[in-house]
Amino acid sequence: MSSTGTGTRPPPGENPQNPYLKFRFQRKLCSPLIRYYLVGAPLEAKQDFAVAMITEEQEDMNRRGWDVGFSEDRFGELPRTDFTRYRYTGKILSGMVIRGRIQAAVFDTFMELCLQGVCSLTALEHPVSWESVPHGDNPSGWISRMLRVFRCYHVDMELVQAEWGMSLRSRWFAYSAPYLWFEIVVVRSFTSLDAVFNIIRRKGHFGLVNADALKRFEENYPPNPAWKADINTNRARGWGGSGTFACWLPDNIDPSITQQGVYEGVMALSKDFYFHLERTEMHYAVFFDIDRDAKYAKDADIKQIKLSTRSSQIS
Repeated sequence: MSSTGTGTRPPPGENPQNPYLKFRFQRKLCSPLIRYYLVGAPLEAKQDFAVAMITEEQEDMNRRGWDVGFSEDRFGELPRTDFTRYRYTGKILSGMVIRGRIQAAVFDTFMELCLQGVCSLTALEHPVSWESVPHGDNPSGWISRMLRVFRCYHVDMELVQAEWGMSLRSRWFAYSAPYLWFEIVVVRSFTSLDAVFNIIRRKGHFGLVNADALKRFEENYPPNPAWKADINTNRARGWGGSGTFACWLPDNIDPSITQQGVYEGVMALSKDFYFHLERTEMHYAVFFDIDRDAKYAKDADIKQIKLSTRSSQIS
């Protein structure tokens, strides 16, 4: 059965002083792994509500013929069947929220780069080949090294998953899809690598900069002024997905989206991305009985769960 929260302890990954605080990738495991238990609405109602969404995400991959890759390890097996969806509902939701927030960091940063004119949404028009980008004395190599001066690129995901209550049998051991996506779309469309770094640092989604690592990077790897963006970087022949469950980062988008203009394109892409992320966050909140903003209470099913909870408490 899924591990969940008690009335006195916060669910995995939530800040005990502020449950709305976004997950910080710099956090370290500071307490032993605790088994959490559901409170509030009946377990069956919460599972039914969450499993419907998880099934929809899995079926969307199935319709496209996408499958999860080796890096998914055990986690990729959890959403595949009704049996595992019900047995590991809490683990799946926790994993989806962690992944969604990592994706949000790279998605929001790239959208900002596009709004600032440093990158272009046209980088998203071609399907991505989710293999490693060839590195060396080229823009891909420079960007890869540059990103590693940020703390979020040195997080131990084993500890993160443990903090969120995910057991060894339900974890993945690698999740590079968001970082790879970001590297590819930047290499496809950058206008100034210095400006890319400055905006990433100012945006702050990738965490603090390691000052020593930055100094070594600047001394040893200055960008070549002759480098140009290559729109065909890691361009796949077909649209095959990232090979990971619950990946909502856009690629192979309709050119009509970019033709609307930068602002309109960013808004359209953000609406689609945050539909998935906010829906996942909402289901996580309902399952672990976390009070959320009013926007999470729009769904009639949530209201029904809360009503049934109050009724059971009254009776």
